[in-house]
Amino acid sequence: MSATNKTTYYELPVFIATDEPKWLTDWNGAMNIIDGAIAEAKTAADNAQTTANANALAITGLSESVSTISTALGTLTTTVNTLNGTVNTITELIGNGTPTTTDKTLIGAINELKSEIDALAPGGEVEADDVSYDNTSSGLSATNVQDAIDELAQGTPSGVEVVKGTLTAGQTSVVLNTTSTIGATTLITIYTENYDIVPTAVATTSSSVTLTFNALAANLGVAVKIEN
Repeated sequence: MSATNKTTYYELPVFIATDEPKWLTDWNGAMNIIDGAIAEAKTAADNAQTTANANALAITGLSESVSTISTALGTLTTTVNTLNGTVNTITELIGNGTPTTTDKTLIGAINELKSEIDALAPGGEVEADDVSYDNTSSGLSATNVQDAIDELAQGTPSGVEVVKGTLTAGQTSVVLNTTSTIGATTLITIYTENYDIVPTAVATTSSSVTLTFNALAANLGVAVKIEN
């Protein structure tokens, strides 16, 4: 190469006044070096794009995993709300001797809840007091599953009645008769076995609550909590 000097990185010819350029060697050599550098840059860009695409797929997979976990937690919340709706009056605390009939009902509901928790975390990795609980609908003070169960085990408060029933196949409504008197200030909280299914209409008399559902909502467990 007839150039006296070269560039720092790719050694392209840099001429001074006394140099005599040779096109076949100086020019062609410089073009080959530039062409190679451009090819390397394109390869690096292509590899970067491939990596970016792989990262985008990984992010999509993570989003789906988060959605699955969110659904599982929604199912757990539904189970806790159903447990609250099945409790009437508890006369003895669990573990204080021979359980009463009401205690047995509560024990069965707690066992169902335990099965739901075990299904979410086989091997018992999740404790009931580690699972958060939304107490907005139930009116309980508990903010985790364990405290909610303990609070329910203390018994139904005075002035509160829980009535449950089932919307059988072929029906679109279910009537829940109460022993309480329903008035203008009575607070009625509705629970359904499926968290996503809600009544399309609610009608009350002084001693009953009628829940109307979509015709597809058959064999659905329902309950109402009546607070005077």
